[in-house]
Amino acid sequence: MKIFSILILSQVFLIGCSKQDSISELVLVYENRNALQCESAGISPSDSVAKLTAAGIAVSKTDCGNRTGVMYPAACGMGTGTILIHEIAQQDLPSARQAGFEEVAELVNIDQGTGYEIVQCEVVE
Repeated sequence: MKIFSILILSQVFLIGCSKQDSISELVLVYENRNALQCESAGISPSDSVAKLTAAGIAVSKTDCGNRTGVMYPAACGMGTGTILIHEIAQQDLPSARQAGFEEVAELVNIDQGTGYEIVQCEVVE
């Protein structure tokens, strides 16, 4: 009976914890991949994650992306508009900014028609 009571009591305590309490709010940050046409694919997703990890920031998801609504000249050596997008805890945003990342939401400007899209990461050999 004592074990049963402990089991019931522990369930009551667990029910009191909402999912919102245990999960911090997440935010998307990005950095320019620094890819150059005809030359370099730029920073790899794993290198970008390593920058955040070195700053003490846990990354829960990583994607590749493209800036949209921005023109890039089609010429070797020019930029491509590719970005690396990471999902981190909202509380880590100041540290991410200090490490050179910006919030993805800053790319979106409806009036100017700019934004971003998530794309499949290219495998670079």
